[in-house]
Amino acid sequence: MQCSNVVSLRRVFLQFQSRFCTLMESLNSDPKMAEFMNTSLGKYLNGHPFLALSLLVFGALATVPVGLFLVFAMVTFISATVGFVLLEVFLLTLGGATLLCVLCGVAMVAVIVSFILSAIYITTSNLLNLYYSQRVSEEKSDATKTLGSENLRGQ
Repeated sequence: MQCSNVVSLRRVFLQFQSRFCTLMESLNSDPKMAEFMNTSLGKYLNGHPFLALSLLVFGALATVPVGLFLVFAMVTFISATVGFVLLEVFLLTLGGATLLCVLCGVAMVAVIVSFILSAIYITTSNLLNLYYSQRVSEEKSDATKTLGSENLRGQ
């Protein structure tokens, strides 16, 4: 039983090695990879495989925290933006309602002042008309009395 496990394990490793070699050949035949390997960084990493493996592992392990941080930053930005917009909408609504109330109050005051000024104008106009009409009638009566007395003197 133990011998069959060793044979099957060896077979699995051989399959893994053949797949890995196929993968490496496809990577080396890729023109972008060949272009990268011709640069000084590619040559340095080819000469220092432990450093290349360390960078690969670091890059693979760093993707999750960096991704979580970027998601956190986006959620924070979106929530702050939505909160700011909602706050602005609330403040503009509150300001608009306040302005509407103030303008309604100004309109009521304007109507009341107009009624008061109209009442004063009508009352003053009627009082002046009454005063001058009595004065004119007194002057007419005085004029007729004067004319009547002159007529009596003249005869």
